Formats: sequence, C-alpha cells, structure tokens
Amino acid sequence: MKLTTTVELPVYPFRLSYADSSLWTGSCFAATIGDTMRRLRFDCCVNPFGALYNPLSIVAGLRLLMADARLSANDLFASKGLWHSFMFHGSCSRGDRNASIAAMNAALESASEALHRSKYLFITFGTACVFEHRQSGAVVGNCHKLPATDFVKRRLAVNEIVAATQSLLSDLQASNPELKTIFTLSPIRHFAEGAQGNALSKATLRLAIDEIVNTQPETRFYFPAYEILLDELRDYRFYASDLCHPSDLARDYIWDRFASALISPEARPAMHSIHKLNQALAHRPLHPEGDEHEAFLEYISRLESTLQRPAASVPNVGDALPDSRAGRP
Repeated sequence: MKLTTTVELPVYPFRLSYADSSLWTGSCFAATIGDTMRRLRFDCCVNPFGALYNPLSIVAGLRLLMADARLSANDLFASKGLWHSFMFHGSCSRGDRNASIAAMNAALESASEALHRSKYLFITFGTACVFEHRQSGAVVGNCHKLPATDFVKRRLAVNEIVAATQSLLSDLQASNPELKTIFTLSPIRHFAEGAQGNALSKATLRLAIDEIVNTQPETRFYFPAYEILLDELRDYRFYASDLCHPSDLARDYIWDRFASALISPEARPAMHSIHKLNQALAHRPLHPEGDEHEAFLEYISRLESTLQRPAASVPNVGDALPDSRAGRP
C-alpha cells in the first residue's frame, strides 16, 4: 500500500564535493540546509546578511557582494538604541555606529570573497511580498520593527522577479562562467498574508523560478524542497508547533533527499566521520577529571588533525570512538 506521493528529483549533471565552495542566501530555509553543510565542514558561506525573504532584497545583497561594496555611516539608521541597516539582520546591529559598520563590513568582505570563488550559488525565495521604505523608495530586507506606516507593502509580479534575477545571474555568469545556481522555494508558510495571500505569493515565486531556470537550464537548476514538504510530507506532524515552519523531522528528511541528489558519493565517508565527531563533541562528560575523558580528548584532537587533510583521506570513524564516551549523557 502506497501512503505518500513521492516527489521525483531531477538528475543533476553535477555533485557537490569537499573541493567545492558555495554561497547560500535567501530565506531562513537556505540556512537550514546551508548550516548542515557547514557543520559537515563543506566550504560554505551561509546568509551573510541574515535571512532575506524577497527576491529583490536577495538580488540587492548579491550585487553588493559582486561589487565588493562596503557600508558607510550614512547607510545606517538609529532605532531603539541600536544602529541598523535595512539590508542586514538585527544580529549585526550594535549600540555603537562604528561597531555596527565594522560587523556588517566584515560580513560583506568575507561573503564577497566567498562569492567570487564559489562554484555553486544556492538561492531560496521565501515570499513575493516586499516592503518599500516610503522615504527612500527602496525595498528593504529587514524592517527592524519600525512602524508599519514607514513602509508600503505590495506583492511583486512575476516579470519583476524574473527581470531582476536574470540581470544579476547574467552579470555573475560573465565574471564566473563555471558558476551554477540552484534555486529552492521555501516551504515555510508566510501566514501574515493569510492562506490565500501565501498561496499567491508562493505561486508567483514558483512561476518566476521556472522561467529563470528554463532560460538557461545548463547553469540554473531547481531543487523541489517546497514540493517535498507539501506533497510528499502532506501532514501537520511534519510542521513545528507554529504550523508554518517545517519540523526537525521534515528538515532532516529534506536534507536526506538533498544529499542523495546533490552530494557526491565520494564525500559520504568524510561526512559520516564528521557527523560522528560532531555527535561526540556535543556530549557533556560525566567525569571531566577522569583518565578516560583525557584519553577521549586526545583522540578527538588526533581526529581533528586528520580532518584538516583533504576529505578523501579522512577515515571513516563509524562507531569506533573510544569507550571514554561511556557514561556521557
């Protein structure tokens, strides 16, 4: 008996390896997969601006990185004791303006370098709704809880998204002909627009992505995370308690589908070793003063040194961690 509809994954003409660099940007769903890649020690730069949900802000952020741009004091504004940028998440905001500029420019510098050397660019669109700042007329990436009257809210049209994204990708391709771009549509439900508004927003984004990818299918691709959650995992048990975000189980399932389709089989032994190491490091020692724990730390140090070598030479530790893990909660 078949109890679910399986979403068929495309056959991609490439696979990611430990030798590849990638940049991930967009909705917080990009961070879900990107952070998993980073924990497994792939060469990733993930959401340097924080989460960006709408396509125009994602495009604007990538253009800043392309231009190796840096912010100045005039690019920031003060609100509730902090200095903010409309392009950056509040985690980069500081009480001192110079400290805010330094934090944001450090993120820009690192991400610019990452973009220039990346072989893969992952973009996740989250919503077609944008907020335009009344005073500047610019679409903002983050409203920083300013009054709603400071903004005009509207939904982008498909052609707006396509035009802005096509122009960006053409410029990126000109400077990095080997770059491949993989789009995803975030399955997170934006119910601030209501059920109908969310459906219209997601449909707009999906139509735009389809047109963008089909224009140049040899360098642009789509991974169906949205369809996997909505069609293959069609059940509220795969959502978090807010009924909008995917649950941990759903995220793990989508990661497994992603890895099976887009990660090189040759990378699996190293991934397995690093996953086991991460699990061990996450445990608290029951007796940190004991000899067994000291031996365990020495083993971890040796394994960490081994992992500095190319991924192909990383041993598969499997379950061979020392018995010093015994008694660890």
